[in-house]
Amino acid sequence: MVVGLLMIIGIFFLSLNEYMHVRVQLSGASNIMEALTKSSGLLIELLFKVAFLGIALAAGATLVRHAVSLLREGKRKEEKATDEDRVRSIFGRGS
Repeated sequence: MVVGLLMIIGIFFLSLNEYMHVRVQLSGASNIMEALTKSSGLLIELLFKVAFLGIALAAGATLVRHAVSLLREGKRKEEKATDEDRVRSIFGRGS
């Protein structure tokens, strides 16, 4: 669970850093096609970064979800064992 949470927090700071430092300049072009052509390299790089961050975020969320379900399952087993011990103590049966 810690790994998943660290991944989610790390991804948040990486994406915040990229958001703060990306500068897209579309000036100096006479039309929209020329502006897109000049900035296509940057746009493709941003697309790859967003895809990577999305995949990493999904992986972190999956890790957290499975860790929480494992913790809940462990707690249920402990509660079940405690209930069985209570029944044994009431009825005096050993295991």
